Amino acid sequence: MLPLPCTEPRPGVRDGDAVTAPDPRPEPAADHRVPVPARRAAHALVLMALEVVDRQRAPHHTRGAFPPHLVEMLRTLARVGVPGQQLGPARVHRIHIHAADAAAGTPDAPESGRAAAEYEVCATYARGPRLFAVAARIRVTEKSATCTALRLV
Repeated sequence: MLPLPCTEPRPGVRDGDAVTAPDPRPEPAADHRVPVPARRAAHALVLMALEVVDRQRAPHHTRGAFPPHLVEMLRTLARVGVPGQQLGPARVHRIHIHAADAAAGTPDAPESGRAAAEYEVCATYARGPRLFAVAARIRVTEKSATCTALRLV
């Protein structure tokens, strides 16, 4: 996700003053930006996992997106419950995604078709007034996205 543009004046700048100071909030380097398909995949996979835990999606409908051991984990969590489940359905609050390897940081890595790009995802989700966390690792290729590790806290 790209940061919002700064709306505050830079330090040392006043109306009509020509003095400028360097901006302490630089733009992230272009090679650290996460491609849109990876961001969409991260959101979709986190949402899918939360829907299974909340029994809004059948666990077998996640095959292909999650390996068998994670499908079984989600099935178990749906059956026994997770902390705060009585507060209501989960709503994705915020997602952060970072490249897990050097090749994933380039904007054209998932589209290149040469190799899968790996990303680490941390997210928060709300149940009622409380926030909970999710950590995941995803692999994004030109045609698919797969969650390879998942932890709900």
